[in-house]
Amino acid sequence: MAGIGAVTRLDQDSVVDNTNHDLIHTLSVRLDAQWHNRSYAGEVACQGCRHVFERLRDMDSEAVKLLTRELEVHVQANKFPKDLTD
Repeated sequence: MAGIGAVTRLDQDSVVDNTNHDLIHTLSVRLDAQWHNRSYAGEVACQGCRHVFERLRDMDSEAVKLLTRELEVHVQANKFPKDLTD
């Protein structure tokens, strides 16, 4: 488990801090889940299962919006390194 201050610490070898990394990683996971749940919903014969996958897809869609908005805030607040080529 990360220690106190790990959320804002920028490791020497890191391009982004832990918070921004976590936001980006979680966004990637949710986008992937959203795609899979859409696919699963189209494949199942059980109406109850279809409803579950459609609901999960909708929940992931809301999470994607939330994460994207927060990332936009971080970008606008210059919380990312300006030069990622160093």
